[in-house]
Amino acid sequence: MLVETEVVAMRRQIRICGFVLLCGTLLAAQDVPPVSPKTQGNAAVNKAMPFVELLRQAEGGDKYAQYSVGGSYATGRGVAKNNGEAVSWSLQAARNGLAEAQNRMGYIYEHGIGVPQNYGEALRWFSRAAEQELAAAQYNLGHMYRYGEGVPIDHARAADLYGQAAAQGLAAARNELGIAYESGTGVPRNAVEAFNLFHLAAEQGEASAQQNLGTMYFEGRATARNYREAFRWFSQAADRGVIEAYLSLGHMYESGDGVDRDPMKAAEWYRKAAERGIVTAQIDLAYLYKFGKGVQRDYFEAAKWFRRAAEQGDPIAQNTIGYMQCRGEGVSRDYRQAADWIQRAAEQNYALAQLNLGVLYENGWGVPLNYTEAYKWYALAANSGSVASRRAREALAQVMTTTQLRNAQTRVSDWMYHHNNLEPAAKKAEAIKLDRYATAAQP
Repeated sequence: MLVETEVVAMRRQIRICGFVLLCGTLLAAQDVPPVSPKTQGNAAVNKAMPFVELLRQAEGGDKYAQYSVGGSYATGRGVAKNNGEAVSWSLQAARNGLAEAQNRMGYIYEHGIGVPQNYGEALRWFSRAAEQELAAAQYNLGHMYRYGEGVPIDHARAADLYGQAAAQGLAAARNELGIAYESGTGVPRNAVEAFNLFHLAAEQGEASAQQNLGTMYFEGRATARNYREAFRWFSQAADRGVIEAYLSLGHMYESGDGVDRDPMKAAEWYRKAAERGIVTAQIDLAYLYKFGKGVQRDYFEAAKWFRRAAEQGDPIAQNTIGYMQCRGEGVSRDYRQAADWIQRAAEQNYALAQLNLGVLYENGWGVPLNYTEAYKWYALAANSGSVASRRAREALAQVMTTTQLRNAQTRVSDWMYHHNNLEPAAKKAEAIKLDRYATAAQP
């Protein structure tokens, strides 16, 4: 019978600071409405003007009206939605030199809205608008250099463009530039500058910056650690729909940092994030169910959430669902499936899974009994500092033949050679990372 000292379950680690945000998105032209140099009452900014009148002015060559007609067709405001017409009128305004329309055309080509996706055309239109110092276009062009869309990745150029847009007060650009300073990507690393930029953008209501600012307050990076401030900014980000903020609040309620410890509220926040696919939240919620914290103990629910995280490739979840299948906790006992999950985690250089896989091979549970393979996995886990694995390896070596030991050591060397760039999964899982999250109005 399987005992816990032989196949070791993952010990709980609350990875409070592993806030990973969604990738940045481009800003659509509507985020910076055009202003006519002739009059503030121009058709382009007069949303109350009937569509028929806008169309009449657009047909007369008014680029602001052309831009507005394109926007009406894009959104279905005052007329049936029609992407083809949206592109046609926006293109006319862009060719007439309207920066906002040029930015919109970049957005259209970047996303392939009503036209085939074309990064080259997107780059061309964003560049033309950026030359007119339109902040949204500078931001969008920076995005393309940051991610290598239509151009080679150029972090320095991206940071420069974000800086130009940030200087004009664009909150999303301030957040991106803050991330660049925090990570030292394209600019020298400067946590103080990152903190200041996040603060400016957060005060403007940029949800991603609110989350990132909360993280810096929580960690005490470039500022005194302040859980109450962290909680305040996480709460604002959560109100704006930042999924990672749900996870952050769950961690704070579970640990009692800055708020009264409340496992029930922690479970509520974890569930919100878990249901939206956040792996760490799925694991955290699973542990609450496994140990009955804030929720009634339920191995079935625990196994469900561990499996969801495991299916997304998380080694901790893969090892844990494998362990639960060995034990028959919340799932039927199935050593073969358990071995499959544990193997997946072990291949990611997760030491605890490597130890467990060694146990399975040593005993022939779900896999053929194989001392050579068992030794290999024990040795790999021992290389990551696992004392239990080192002892298991030494004990197994006492009953192995010289040939088996030689073969096992060769397998260890081969595995390490083919996985020499693979860092220990536990360290990777606990890595602290600020990333980007920005919303954009659709064109």
